[in-house]
Amino acid sequence: MKKTLTSLAVATLALFGAQAIAQQSPSRADVKKETAEANKAGQIPGSGTGPSADAAGQQSPKAKAATSDTTRDARKSATAEANKAGQIAGSGTGPSADAAGQQSPKEKAMKSDTTRDARKAATAEANKAGQIPGTGTGPSAEAGAQPKK
Repeated sequence: MKKTLTSLAVATLALFGAQAIAQQSPSRADVKKETAEANKAGQIPGSGTGPSADAAGQQSPKAKAATSDTTRDARKSATAEANKAGQIAGSGTGPSADAAGQQSPKEKAMKSDTTRDARKAATAEANKAGQIPGTGTGPSAEAGAQPKK
């Protein structure tokens, strides 16, 4: 009998406890209503209704670009001139930040005196002689390494 009463008491507490917890959290409609009121009052930042960054004396990059005195064509031509002069880093025309005074392989190939046919012939000879590693004929193949399939 005591066990039945205890079980009944626990079930009753669980039922009423779940209802009490459910009533503490606001419903979805209440939350939506509160959010709409805060949005109308301008209390939600970034919604376009509150105080903007312009009012605080700050200007967004987009707004700064919109208020520029330079036209787009003038900006494009100035950028093209700087690119041709090699003043823009990372454009492939200016000095490299990695190796000052050294040429990249692409730059070396551009200034090479060797023709494409001569380069291909030299590569074919080196391949036949086994001087190019990783092609199955070089030193790694002779050491017993199996070529990749």
